[in-house]
Formats: sequence, C-alpha cells, structure tokens
Amino acid sequence: MATQIAILQNALILFLFTLTILTKTLFSQNCGTTGCARNLCCSRYGYCGITAAYCGTGCRSGPCSSRTTPIPPTPSGGAGGLNSDPRDTIANVVTPAVFDGIMSKVGSGCPAKGFYTRQAFISAAQSFPAYQGTVAKREIAAMLAQFSHESGSFCFKEEIRPKRRYCSLNLRYPCQPGKSYYGRGPIQITWNYNYGAAGRFLGLPLLKDPDMVARDPSVAFKCSMWFWNLKVRPVLSRGFGATTRKINGGECDGGRPDLVQSRVNHYLNFCMKLGITPGTNLRC
Repeated sequence: MATQIAILQNALILFLFTLTILTKTLFSQNCGTTGCARNLCCSRYGYCGITAAYCGTGCRSGPCSSRTTPIPPTPSGGAGGLNSDPRDTIANVVTPAVFDGIMSKVGSGCPAKGFYTRQAFISAAQSFPAYQGTVAKREIAAMLAQFSHESGSFCFKEEIRPKRRYCSLNLRYPCQPGKSYYGRGPIQITWNYNYGAAGRFLGLPLLKDPDMVARDPSVAFKCSMWFWNLKVRPVLSRGFGATTRKINGGECDGGRPDLVQSRVNHYLNFCMKLGITPGTNLRC
C-alpha cells in the first residue's frame, strides 16, 4: 500500500510540474499575427494571458476586464450579421476604391489634401495585432466615421489656430520647452500625457517632436489607432454612441447634439458603403 501511495504521489507531482511548464509557456506567448486563444487576453505589451496584467489597462483584445460584454464577432454581409468572414481583413474591406472614394471628397483647399494615404492607413492598422486578421466591419465603419468627423472629413491634419498649448503638469510626460500638444492627426490627439504615452507605446519621440504626427501620415494613423485601441475599442459592443462618449464625452447628454448627429451621419454613411447595418445605440 505504501508503495502504491508513493507511486501516485510521484505521478501527481510530475503531472503538476508538466502543467506548470505548459501554463507558463502558454501565457508567455506573443500575440503575434494570429492573436491569442479565445479565452486569453492580449496585453498592452503584446503577450497572452488571463491575469489583470494581461486583461486590465491597455488590453488589446480578448476578454478584457474593462469591457462589460465581449465585442461580438465580425458582422459581415448586408445584414450586418454576427458570422465572421475570413475575407474581412482591413485591407480587403478598405479597398483602394473605398479609400479613394473617401479622399476624393477632400477639397482642394484643405490643408490635408493628399496627406492621408491608404498605404499609411493599412500599415498603421496592421501594426496592431487586433487588425492583423479578421476585423468587424462595424468597427471599421465606426473608426472611419470618428476619424472623418474629428478631421473635418480628412480636410485637416492638425488643429486650426490652437489657442492653448494643451500642457498639463505631468511628471511622467512633462511638456518640452516650446512644444505644444494641440490636436493632430485624424483623431486629433491632444495633451502632453497622450503624446507621451502614445510615443512610448509606438517607440517614437512624440513628446519632444509632436509635429511628427502632422508630418507623417503613418504616424498620424498610428497615434489615432493607439488611442482607439486603448480607449475606444473596449466599448464597441455598447454601440456607436459609446465610442463618441469615449472620444468627446462633452458632446453627450445634450452638450452638443449637432456634433453627435454629425458623427452618426458619418457612421451611417460608412455602414452603407460597407454594406452593413449600423446596430443600436447610435447616440451617446
């Protein structure tokens, strides 16, 4: 009997040791080009796991703790259904024809005429694991709608006649002498702490050179997608109105109904272009 118990104990120890090794290996995987397994989170630093370090602040995809409900699978087809389509990559959805159609409406007098390119948009998107595979068409429509509204239908690449530096006291991301952190790019990123955090994430000296966002279209799109992934993407399942609240909550609850409606109009237009239904909760 004692021999049998010893054998069982040794077998159990071996099993637990093997399980520990497998678990450690699984949770240290990089999100890579295919993302994490269904039940794992992709952390802000690009690794798979299930703890708060992976599913908390900055979580890119998976069952992130900041979401109330998971983001539904890709809505594809004219009905905006919930079945994913392996062809719905961001490059296949935002085709040259779709992107050129958007930019063809940018007036010749616009400061950003010719600045925003499809190549910059696609390369910026694909630098994030969330957009290296199948992407929900509703998310693409929402993203393009908010980018379009924020940039005046892609007419502007930076804030017109800014009246302030958008510089706040921040020990981690202090303002640099002579630099202003007003809105730049398609989502008009503002404030020194946002430039600093975006630069740290992207590996770019945006705190020292915020004008880089208005000089390089790829950087402009990457900054906007950094903000989108960090702040906006986690609330997509709540409807388009929730994305507006995340970007500019001051417009909500009767603050600026005209601007809220402008965002909704952009969204409906892009949903129509992509052949999907807009869902519910369009206004914040």
